[in-house]
Amino acid sequence: MKRLIWALVGPLVALVAGVTLVAAPAVASADGPADHDGHAAWGQWGGWSPWGSRYGVEPDLSLVHGVPGLSVDIYVYKNVYQVKKLSNVQFGTAADLDTAFPGWVTPGYYVVDVVPAGTSPCHPLLITTVALGWGQSKTVAAYVTASASGTAGSPTLGVFANDVSQTNGAARVTVRHLAVAPTVGVYANGQVAITPAFSNGQTATAVVPAASYDVTVTAPNMPTTVYKDLGSVALAADTNTLAFAIGTFPSTFEVVTLVVPTH
Repeated sequence: MKRLIWALVGPLVALVAGVTLVAAPAVASADGPADHDGHAAWGQWGGWSPWGSRYGVEPDLSLVHGVPGLSVDIYVYKNVYQVKKLSNVQFGTAADLDTAFPGWVTPGYYVVDVVPAGTSPCHPLLITTVALGWGQSKTVAAYVTASASGTAGSPTLGVFANDVSQTNGAARVTVRHLAVAPTVGVYANGQVAITPAFSNGQTATAVVPAASYDVTVTAPNMPTTVYKDLGSVALAADTNTLAFAIGTFPSTFEVVTLVVPTH
């Protein structure tokens, strides 16, 4: 397994050490399904530095299991040698690693290795790498890709950067379409569009007054054609509520949430 980890991390460490990276602006729209971190040229490594943008603020790393019908074990390696394991993780699980393993998540390089439950980590079903700096928040999500019409593709691991910049008493909500479902809209209170239309792999975000909102998933640009009513969702001040639409519509479709503080 160590050889596998070094094979993934080694060339990337050398790349980062040899290149001066310049932070790019964050993406705050539903556009760019391939640009999870908001850095088209560098992918998940773009704009990262060992110090991050908020030196001294501990980073946050979370995991979402969005592939239906599959129980998995998830191995998370930090800086090659340190490892934590989440066993028998079920579809629909959203886990904050700082809650699961207090104090363990710190700036560094991570490998997330997903295997069928009870099997060897040396034979990953899905695997990806994450660079995490001070003050950064990222989510690694296992999900099934899909076309805009809702045709299923393949399971994948997406790495998503979460916007934790200050909201000055307001609340941020971030919605990610990771379901085998067609293009949909997401509305608050039936009329405020978090996004009127977005497709699998895309993200939409909005800053709103801290309050509770009735959130619905609808047909694109049609707030009255409701596919799923998520009910009342409390959006707290100075937080980013992350909502992940996962599964296959309509059989296993659901939305799971995580809340991370802004700073």
